[in-house]
Amino acid sequence: MADDKTIVYIKQPDEQPIPVTARIMWLPDGTIKPCMFWLPDNSCHEIVHVYECTLMAYLKDRGVGIRFKVRTALNPLTTYLYFTDEMFCGKNFIDSRYDHGCKEYVAVVLDVFSDGDYELCYFWVQGVRYVVEKTLAVEPHGSYLAGGVGVRHRVSARVVNAGDDEDLDPRYSVRREAALFFEVNKWFTVISNTTENHQ
Repeated sequence: MADDKTIVYIKQPDEQPIPVTARIMWLPDGTIKPCMFWLPDNSCHEIVHVYECTLMAYLKDRGVGIRFKVRTALNPLTTYLYFTDEMFCGKNFIDSRYDHGCKEYVAVVLDVFSDGDYELCYFWVQGVRYVVEKTLAVEPHGSYLAGGVGVRHRVSARVVNAGDDEDLDPRYSVRREAALFFEVNKWFTVISNTTENHQ
C-alpha cells in the first residue's frame, strides 16, 4: 500500500494504490510519455497504449500532478498511473521571447521512483542518442550562455545506437560530460551555434 510519501503509483478503481517505479520519456514540447513501470516484486510492465492524460486538478478528488490511463502488454484491463507532484504538471511560462540560439529542448528518458526521486537514463542531442552512465551533480542553476531557470544536471554520457546501449561505432566509445537543464516542464541542453558565433 502507498504511504504519504508515495507519489508514483498505480491504482484501479476502488482498490488501494500500489507504489511503482516508472520509466517516462519527457518530450521536447514538455509532454510526458509513460513507457513502463515496475511493481514492488520487480515485475516489469511495458505500456502499449496511453488512452488519456489528465491533470489531477480536474479530477473529482482534485490534487497536484497527473494521471495516465494506460494499457500494458501483460494486462488487457485499464490501469491508472499517477504522478502526484507538481514537477509533472508545471505550466510553461518560457515562451519564444526567451529562446536562445544555443538552447536545444531535448527528449530525456528517466526512471521515477515511488518516492519522487529520479534517475536520468537517456537523452538525445541533435539527433544523437546518449546513455547516461553517471550523474555527477544536481543543483539549482540556469545556463550562463542560453539563459533559462531550473535545475542543472551534470552527467557523464556515452553515444549509443538508436535501439540499444551498444556503442555507435564498436571500435571506440564516444563519451562526453553534458549539462541538462530542467526548466519548469521541459529539458534543454546548450549547443554551439555557429551562425551566432560568427556574428
